[in-house]
Formats: sequence, C-alpha cells, structure tokens
Amino acid sequence: MDQFIAIVSLIGDWLLFTFPLFQGLMELQEYQELLDDFDQLSKNWDEVSPWWWLVPIVKIQLERKRGHEILRQATRTRSERRRALSFLDQATAWYFVSVAGWLKMISSSYELLETYDAEENIWLLVLLIVLLTSGGLFNAYYRIDRKRIGQKEKELKPDSEVAND
Repeated sequence: MDQFIAIVSLIGDWLLFTFPLFQGLMELQEYQELLDDFDQLSKNWDEVSPWWWLVPIVKIQLERKRGHEILRQATRTRSERRRALSFLDQATAWYFVSVAGWLKMISSSYELLETYDAEENIWLLVLLIVLLTSGGLFNAYYRIDRKRIGQKEKELKPDSEVAND
C-alpha cells in the first residue's frame, strides 16, 4: 500500500507541476500582442546572464528590474500599464505554483524511491527527476502548440459552420 500511495503522490505532484505551467503558457498566448511589443523593445536591453540562476533570487530580481524598464517603454496609457501589470502578476503566480509543484515532485520522487529501498541511488533520483521534468515541459508545450490546436479545431468543426472571424 505504501508503494501505491507513493506512486499516486508522485503523479499528483507531477500534475501540480505541469498543468500550472500549461495554464501560465496559455495566458502568455492571450497577451501575445503585448509580448510582441515587449520582445521588440527588449532587444534594446542587455539580457540577464543565465549564470544568475545559481542565485535564483538575484536572477528573478534582475529580470524583474529589466522587465519593468522595458514595460515602462512598451506601455503608453494607464490602461495598458494595468493590463501589463495584471499579466505579469498572473504569469508570476502560475510560475510559482508550477515551481512549488516541481519541488514537491522532487520530494515525492525521493519518497517513491524510499518505498523501494532505492533512496541511496542518487543517479536514479536524478534520472527520475529529469524524466518527469522533461515530460512535464513537453506536456505543457505540446498542449499550446499551434499545429495541435489547429488539428483539434478541425476535428471539432461542424459541417455547417457559420464564419464569424
């Protein structure tokens, strides 16, 4: 029974990682116009080095500072600023929910290995985490893929659809 609970817990934690990530990516797509403006302006600013991920709090602060400066240039009205800030808050919230799920998934991975008396094998833990993380990322990005969405729309299209685009 302990093994079953460990497996179910790991599956649940994986879902708590991948689907908030998916939700955040869907919301990013809704703000594509804003992101396009943001992307054009961001080329004028130096990117924050990925080495800062060694100190995640600093990386997040530097990215936030860079983002605020770009956002200041990208938005011209109070309404645009509110929309952009709402977008940033939602994206940040989903990011942290996904990170929390990922961290819990790591813990559950260890607990699963523990139920099989394999917790000493660090490489097995690393492999399990890499596979689950890769699978979660693939799941989220696959679901927002435009080609996949286009295929689903074709499957759901009734024979006598009225055009309203």
